[in-house]
Amino acid sequence: MNKRTKKEVLVILFLLFFVPYFSHAHQLKHLGDETKVTRHISLMSTRVEFSIVTQKQLVANKAIDEAIAEIKRIVSVMSEWEPDSLISRVNQNAHKRPVVITNELYQLLLAAQDISASTQGKFDITFASAGQLWDFRKGIIPSKKAIEQAIAPIDYRHLKLDAKGPTAYIDHPETKVGLGGIAKGYAVDRAADIIRQHGFSEFSVNAGGDLYVEGQHKNSLWRIGIQNPRASDKLIALLPIANAAVATSGDYERFFIKDGVRYSHILDPDTGHPARKCQSVTVLAPKTFMADALATGVFVLGPDQGIKLINNLPGTEAVVIDASGKIYVSEGLPEL
Repeated sequence: MNKRTKKEVLVILFLLFFVPYFSHAHQLKHLGDETKVTRHISLMSTRVEFSIVTQKQLVANKAIDEAIAEIKRIVSVMSEWEPDSLISRVNQNAHKRPVVITNELYQLLLAAQDISASTQGKFDITFASAGQLWDFRKGIIPSKKAIEQAIAPIDYRHLKLDAKGPTAYIDHPETKVGLGGIAKGYAVDRAADIIRQHGFSEFSVNAGGDLYVEGQHKNSLWRIGIQNPRASDKLIALLPIANAAVATSGDYERFFIKDGVRYSHILDPDTGHPARKCQSVTVLAPKTFMADALATGVFVLGPDQGIKLINNLPGTEAVVIDASGKIYVSEGLPEL
């Protein structure tokens, strides 16, 4: 049995021996002599869940309050759907002249460009012009001409960043920046920072599948289930995790089927069409914004190039399920 096949089997066998634990109710949960403070709220068009293992209920709730406020602040700065946000001002004015931005936004845009380069442009924060063409609720396929016009301005290199200021400039008149593929993960990271600053060492923050987990649960690693892309009530594998982030991109999240063909919301920036090489990609990374963006990029790249990329990124792992259902596991995951 070769190494890759062995890993595939071992990941599935891992499922037979461990059961994941997560609670989503807004109430205290008693775990033996532990107390778990949890809360969920709708933010960033998704369900955001906070869970802190502690007996300090008042402090934990204060930490969660501050984490929620921080997420709302990030939305006000980085959402292209907020007309007065800083990223909206970039989209409105940066074609004419460089726009002064905050160091926070500069750093995230710079990180996004780095991830775009490492994924050969398959993760691209300028893809919105193509994404807006597709209506996955009505199942409408755009015309070939419309797609060709929409992908023309897509290229992360049209965004020019300057550390002096810092500023952002866009050198194509129709290019727009959208941070939907990375800002949610960044918001999770900032929420985790705030909870950690309050002295907590065992907690999780989950924003619609963009998850950060801190500490070890009962002296062992947390185990995160990976959904079977073709059977939502089943898990295909479990991953051990602590002090790290997990994000999954899948073709089962938003899609329609027409004439027997599945059209998912994850688009290839080069073609403007849904990517078809994978069913799902789960990435483990030190930061949630990295896992968030890389999951999308690897999904579009496909299993071979995607796993090769992940194997070259320190502290980053992945489980890729290709279009046929075959499982690929990066080299750094433990032999189970």
